Amino acid sequence: MHNIYNLLPNWKILIVYNSNFIGGNYEDLKLKNQLIISTYIMLFILLIFKPTLIPSIYNRLIIAFKPFIIGGLIAFLINIPMKLIEEKIIKPLTKNHEKLNKLSRIIALVSTIIIVVIIVAAFINFIVPQLIESIKSLTETIPNYIISLQNYVTKNLSNLDILKNVEFDISSMLQKSISYIGNLINMFISNLLNFTFGITNFFVNLFLGIIIAMYTLLGKEKLIHQFKKVLYAFFSERACKKILYILRLTNYKFSRFILGQSTDGIILGTTFFIVFSMVKIPYALLISIMIPILNFIPIFGTYVGIVISMFIILMAKPSSVILFLVLIITIQQLDGKFVYPVVVGNSLGLSSLWILLAIIVGGNLFGVLGMVLGMPLVSVIYDLFSEYVNKRIEIKRKIEK
Repeated sequence: MHNIYNLLPNWKILIVYNSNFIGGNYEDLKLKNQLIISTYIMLFILLIFKPTLIPSIYNRLIIAFKPFIIGGLIAFLINIPMKLIEEKIIKPLTKNHEKLNKLSRIIALVSTIIIVVIIVAAFINFIVPQLIESIKSLTETIPNYIISLQNYVTKNLSNLDILKNVEFDISSMLQKSISYIGNLINMFISNLLNFTFGITNFFVNLFLGIIIAMYTLLGKEKLIHQFKKVLYAFFSERACKKILYILRLTNYKFSRFILGQSTDGIILGTTFFIVFSMVKIPYALLISIMIPILNFIPIFGTYVGIVISMFIILMAKPSSVILFLVLIITIQQLDGKFVYPVVVGNSLGLSSLWILLAIIVGGNLFGVLGMVLGMPLVSVIYDLFSEYVNKRIEIKRKIEK
């Protein structure tokens, strides 16, 4: 009797709901559907007769929410090391101290920010000046290399008929380059106000983005809980579980990819710099930073970095090109067999064909950023589609049995 009594209120609510629905809510539902259909029709007509309005609204929304977009990206990137520090270092150390354990998130966030600031400061103070010096030296070497190449061609290949009508005028080339640079400077000065406003706006958005990221990271559990409440309010439980699963999978794929590639890049760059410095490869620092950055783009990135590095070394010290090739191939092979499988592993779960598809399509749509981020995105789509196909096959097998 007690169980039946507890169920009675639910039956009453159900009866009232059904009677209301039968009595008059059909008209309300009909009116609601008419309003929705009318809104869609108006948006469609607006898109047909005023197609430029949609991009304008989209751009305004992007500008308005830019600090939140930047903040979200910063929060996502900082959350990767912060989560490791909090779970692997802070919580084990503070598990016996209740007060400190409650502050583990703040301690982890502050520790991560300090580490990031130290890395950025070290990069600006030690690495950037050397990079500027390397680039300056490289730009001074290029004209001398062109003159040497001209002398070589005119001296040793002047007997070829194909080169008799070819003239190399370095002074004319330099004059055109100077004129082009002058035009760029004039253009820059004429747009100095817009440039200054753009730089100021960027730093303001960056500052606001950092503040938003801090608040997001400190209260991420509360934000996730609120997001789940909104989802369950507007969608069915099954749809909510599917949406949350997709978001968790996306977060896992992107976090694993960024963390793995960054760690592997740091190991590769450090190894390159130590080895190249020991054997006196020119521009060791520049090459050691450039190749790991380009290594974020699989298949193409490494080869592009090697070709550019060979060109740089060829201008400075041609005798070191063969040694550079031997060293970089050896280091890349060792990294591919021992370091990369441990650090990155098969986090994407994609074959070479799908990676190539992600690079080409992502590059055509969004440039270099699309080439990098296209891979984890395609990996998410691939996993979801594979699960759907496997479920369909299981259902068909059950029906056939």
